[in-house]
Amino acid sequence: MSIAVRTKLFSAALDNLMQERGVNQVELSRRTGIAVSRINNYLKGKFRTVKPAHVGAMVEALGGGKAAGVLVEAYLFDLLPENCRGLVEVKYPGMPTGGKWTPPSKGLSRDFAGLLRDLYRLCVTSVKVRERTEGWIKIMREIGG
Repeated sequence: MSIAVRTKLFSAALDNLMQERGVNQVELSRRTGIAVSRINNYLKGKFRTVKPAHVGAMVEALGGGKAAGVLVEAYLFDLLPENCRGLVEVKYPGMPTGGKWTPPSKGLSRDFAGLLRDLYRLCVTSVKVRERTEGWIKIMREIGG
């Protein structure tokens, strides 16, 4: 049975873990036997499901440990139906220990600070949002600088 996945927390976790371990897509493919194109699709969030055997192979190839546990947590979270996601907490890559990260709000209106928090959460969970945000940041730097 195939499960449609809306949240792609797995993509963000895999990307962060690969960067942290200094492993590119070709190297991960070599270590796991997973096609580079499939790894690329995992990173871009272009998948319906991730094979459990692939998760295990990637965890092993990336050295395991607590950081790899984030990959497994993200994978499991993505499998949950939307109405069950609020019942569990999954720590995402880059989340500081001891609590949730809150973007600075000094000098910002309450509404804008809320939007900034929302944007951060979206960027953590969506490769597409990160890619589009990166483009907007470049435009904003041109305008502001």
